[in-house]
Order: sequence, then C-alpha cells, then structure tokens
Amino acid sequence: MGFVSEILSVFSRKPVFGYKAMVYAMSIIGLLGFIVWGHHMYVSGMSLTLSALFSVSTMVIAVPSAIKTFNWMGTIWRGSIHYTVPMAFAVAFVSMFVIGGLSGIFMASTPVDLFVHHTYFIVAHFHYVLFGSSVFSIFAAIYFWFPKMSGRMFNNTLGWIHFWGTFFFFNLTFFPMHNLGLAGMMRRISDPTVYDCLKQVQPLNVVCTIGAMGLGFSMIPFLINMFWSMKFGPKAPANPWNSTTLEWTVDYPIQHGNFPVTPTVYHGPYEYSVPGMEKDFLPQNEKAPDHITLEAH
Repeated sequence: MGFVSEILSVFSRKPVFGYKAMVYAMSIIGLLGFIVWGHHMYVSGMSLTLSALFSVSTMVIAVPSAIKTFNWMGTIWRGSIHYTVPMAFAVAFVSMFVIGGLSGIFMASTPVDLFVHHTYFIVAHFHYVLFGSSVFSIFAAIYFWFPKMSGRMFNNTLGWIHFWGTFFFFNLTFFPMHNLGLAGMMRRISDPTVYDCLKQVQPLNVVCTIGAMGLGFSMIPFLINMFWSMKFGPKAPANPWNSTTLEWTVDYPIQHGNFPVTPTVYHGPYEYSVPGMEKDFLPQNEKAPDHITLEAH
C-alpha cells in the first residue's frame, strides 16, 4: 500500500489525496489484521460467539480498506497521468485489490463461508489478494526504484510485455475459479472429472491451466529484462521520474550513509503541480519560490 500510494502520486503528478486519512487507514488495517485471522477457520468448529467476533472484525476492516481505495482513486482523478510500467502495475494493484476485497466480503459471513470455504471460490479470492494485490505492487516498486538500485533503466518494451502478460494471464487463471467455486468444485482434488457433478465445469479448469502456464511464461521477459538491464541497460539519470522524495537526490552508486551531506528538508514529499510553478514537481530539498505558498496548495 505504501509502494502504490507513492507511485500513483508520482505518475499522476498530484499530491496523495487525503494523506492523513490514508495513513490512519493503513494503521487501522495493521491493527485489525491481528484480530481477523480467525475468518480462515470458521470450518474448524470454533464457537459461534468467537466466529461472530471474527466476522464483525473482518467486516470492519473493509472500511479502512475502502478509504484507501478512494484515496488512490482521488489521487489519480484528473491528474496528469504518465503511462509508465510502474504506474500500470500500481493501477492493476488497485483493480485486483478491489476484486479481492469484494469477494472477501462473502467470506466474512460465517454462514456463507461454511459453504464456500472448501471450494475454488476461496482459491480465487486469496489469489486476488495475495498475488493480484501484493505481487503487482511489488513489481510496481521494482520497476520504479530499479534505476536507483542499479543505476540503469529497464527496457520499456520488455516491461510492457511483462505487464500485459501478467495482467491477462493472471485474470485468465484465477477469475474463472469464482465460477468453479460457485458450481461446487472442491479444493484439493486432483481430477474433477471423476465426479459426475463436476464434468460440466472441466472446460473452465482447462482455461485456468492455460492461464497458469501463460502466467509462468510471462515472468520470462521480466527476468531477461532485469538481468540484461543490470549490465547493459541505459544509464539512469539521477531522477528519471521527476519525483520529489529524497532518495532521488542521491547519485548512483550510493555511498555509505546515503547522503554525502545531511539534506535540508523544506516541505513535504508530494509537492506536485504546485500552482504558479514552471515545473510540475518540487523536490523536498529545494525551497519554494518566494511567491509560492505551499500551505495554500
């Protein structure tokens, strides 16, 4: 969530929308995360009172999650969007996070979860949360900070091939599993065709298998791109994304202690598209022109 908040702001050329609300929401998600784990265990035979507690806490965690989603949408809204590979992965994260969150609402209800927990519906749900959300955001961060980590730029064409392959084949793999689960297909079975009631959904299993194979192959352009770019990629400028945060003020290779001289910070990290300024970003270690009032911005 931190990766994506930063990247969406940079490539929308706007400050993070509702920054304080976003930080509080992230903190609340972290806190509630300690008391929602039982929603994975409704089928274990826990007491109804305990399952009700976990059910309520799981529904409550949807509130700060929704706040963050609207913060991200507000950050992008009417922004000067730069369509880069890290931006594409960040936007894909938000989309997959929403799909995973909406299907998770069903799992929060104990009576519903008792019926769908052992089906492929839950497999689809947690892959949208664990892969569709986490992995997409990690790829966004790798592409975004790779120039600072390696001193070189990724190949843009291979980056887009990697993104579209991952996005398409991920959804081809896991979205049909919602339908498989609702059709009653159980988890942890090796051959659904041995069950007469599941023979009709076998074509969807084939689609998922094709998607899984494609998803694996879509990682090849990324691996080639990363190892090739580390050695032969074009040298990265100090601040290739025109970002405002302090890590982009340090030259590569980064020396011990990071900063040769302790930087002076004049303002916050998201001063993009400040009215009255010629350029659309103001690094933290640069003073605003005298005629610019950042508080008003």
